[in-house]
Amino acid sequence: MRSVVVFLGLVAAAPALAHEMPTVQTAQAPSHNPLECYCRAQGKMFAVGEKVCLKTAEGPKLAQCQMEINVMSWSITDIACPET
Repeated sequence: MRSVVVFLGLVAAAPALAHEMPTVQTAQAPSHNPLECYCRAQGKMFAVGEKVCLKTAEGPKLAQCQMEINVMSWSITDIACPET
């Protein structure tokens, strides 16, 4: 019987406690468009799919801008950069 009284007391207090609950905020602004993300290299911004030569330990290689999960990153290829 005592547990029923405690339970009913909690149910009655629930609306008052609901006002004290913190609100959940998203990590990014709701107006953010994920298609407006860019990779950065050599002081410039590159859109998804664009390619650029980047320095690697094996020498300059062609890299392509892509989205990995939800992060922009460079995908390094095995193709050496063309010499100009």
